[in-house]
Amino acid sequence: MTGVWGTRLGRAAVVFGLMMALVAPAAAQAPQKGPDALTPPPVVDPKKVETTPVTPGAPAASTFAPDELTLSPVPVLTISGSSSWEDAYDKLVEAVRKTDTELKRLGLTQAGQVFVMYNTSDDRGFDYEVQVPFSGTTTQKPAEPMKLGGSFAGKVLRFVHTGSFGDMDNTYEQIANYLDEKNIEQNDLYIERYRTDLLTASPEALEIEILVPLP
Repeated sequence: MTGVWGTRLGRAAVVFGLMMALVAPAAAQAPQKGPDALTPPPVVDPKKVETTPVTPGAPAASTFAPDELTLSPVPVLTISGSSSWEDAYDKLVEAVRKTDTELKRLGLTQAGQVFVMYNTSDDRGFDYEVQVPFSGTTTQKPAEPMKLGGSFAGKVLRFVHTGSFGDMDNTYEQIANYLDEKNIEQNDLYIERYRTDLLTASPEALEIEILVPLP
């Protein structure tokens, strides 16, 4: 056995051996009956200690607990696309830049934080839809492939990722573990809401809400 518990049991075995070596001769010479008789110590059968490996730096479940909220729909300008995982950040920034330019052309004003919806994904890449909330009205149609629509509405669990875009795999892994632990079914739809501006923020210093729709 290795680890902290294995070390403690090893030390206990050494101490126990020394005790037996000292007590055994005295027990052989002592009378078998009478008030001064020595009683040998009981034989202890150490039980196997079950341990659970802990990943260094992994947050405790209590510190990773999400909160539940209900999203109301808001008008958004959307653009869809696909990307490899290697180009993910650059593709999202490019999509936000295009929608920003189109909002200005339409005479609309951004009125909220950018949403990114992940519809499907595999080992090679993913499909996404960038949604930018806006205020104002227009009689013009947005340029293809952009369109006007509404954002997601319904109950979600909200997790928060702070730090590098490249480290989000770790956060998503923790989210998957949390959902499994709580037996929460998920339909593979994830929504990110960017608290930081993708057009000006560093990819190493982001604050992102990861929203998991509830059944």
